[in-house]
Amino acid sequence: MLGGHHPCSSASTLSAFLLLHIQAAAAVSFQVLAPTDPISAVLGGTVLLRCHLSPALSAQAMQVKWSRPRLGQDVHVYRTDGSEEQGVEYWGRTELLRDGMQSGSVGLRIRNLTLRDEGHYLCDFQSDTYFSDAALELHVTSSGSDPLLHVSRYEGPGLRVTCLSSGWYPEPSVLWRNSHEKILNPESEQKLRSANGLFNVSSSVVVTESLDPALTCKIKPGSLDPEKISAILLSEDFFPRISYWWVAVSVILTIIGICFLILAASSLWKIFKKTGATYTILEESHSRLSWKEAFLKPGKSKMES
Repeated sequence: MLGGHHPCSSASTLSAFLLLHIQAAAAVSFQVLAPTDPISAVLGGTVLLRCHLSPALSAQAMQVKWSRPRLGQDVHVYRTDGSEEQGVEYWGRTELLRDGMQSGSVGLRIRNLTLRDEGHYLCDFQSDTYFSDAALELHVTSSGSDPLLHVSRYEGPGLRVTCLSSGWYPEPSVLWRNSHEKILNPESEQKLRSANGLFNVSSSVVVTESLDPALTCKIKPGSLDPEKISAILLSEDFFPRISYWWVAVSVILTIIGICFLILAASSLWKIFKKTGATYTILEESHSRLSWKEAFLKPGKSKMES
């Protein structure tokens, strides 16, 4: 019949309308994806941070911004007119890679990394009708100098071995082992942070000849960061030794010294006794003479009278 309305035609029209609506909604909604694991980069080096849209959409007509909201900093902004702006802290150090913009993928390259660059970053895409972002974490590391092993004497029969290294970030761990892979506890350890934010390390162990003289000092700033190792083998010549010949000579000299002191003391005592006896005899003689003089003087006076 002419001019009639077939029910199948209405259903088809409704389905087409719903499909167009869903496609339109899908065209304006998206999700931003970024690596979930922290990204590590070397101090003073270059890092590339990436994020992309899902599903893959062209981002050429969107604003793309890398920022650090916890610090209130914009790192790098790409605007819809194609212009770009760098943050004050990142001036001359950032570059936005736009080769994948057609498929919704962008990258941010940061050069001359500093310790201040470490932390939380946000990548966000904004269209006329939709907005989404994703966060990622940047870790900055510094591998310090090769460990320097210093050997010095220690009280007793042992030796103190010190492991020295500087320029580490983050704060590293120090691990001592012998040739049997046994972990040795340090006798002392210091980790001091310098003015540039890097850590200097000093760790010491005490070893004796009876222990395994082969040592390794391993310094590592993190679980995935490269470690540095130094090793040393302490020969018998390093350890202080007791010479039995010198012990015998020392004992003999000690005995001779004691005997000399005894003889000297005995001689002094004899001299003192002899001197004391002589003084006593002289004193007695003087007393007798004085008595005789006192006795004779009265008699002499009487005879003269």
